[in-house]
Amino acid sequence: MKVAISLVFTMCLIAAPASNPYDSLTSAEINLLKPQVERWIRDQVKHDWSDLWAIQDQTPQLKNEILLGHRDAPDLDRKQYVQAMRETIGVGYPEIKAFALHEVRREGGVFLATGCAKQQREAWKQTSIASVRIRVVDGKALFGLHQGTPEPCD
Repeated sequence: MKVAISLVFTMCLIAAPASNPYDSLTSAEINLLKPQVERWIRDQVKHDWSDLWAIQDQTPQLKNEILLGHRDAPDLDRKQYVQAMRETIGVGYPEIKAFALHEVRREGGVFLATGCAKQQREAWKQTSIASVRIRVVDGKALFGLHQGTPEPCD
């Protein structure tokens, strides 16, 4: 039964976005962001923390969450980041089990990728709208910490 429910959910996530989520961007922005957004989604779902480290924006907010309050800590190297993610994601901070991208748009000086996320932390589970802030620095896309909302997916 769980397999059937998961299969139906996955099919709904795949089928959900009817339009191009990159419609509001220029072709240069699409060329930069599309492969990196796809990489971020893949890394989140597969827990490829080592690869995610390369595109993670190590903000005070991220450090506060994965280092349990150490906002002023220096940037983590790859090994430290992987260790912190393994200890925190799914326990202290929700993990993304599936993500269907709905839109990537410019918002001020950054971009915002929004979609339907199946999230889980210990016994808590939720499928709702989630987003991630993307900052472009020296031609490189850096991703913030994803934020879930209580708003259900359409």
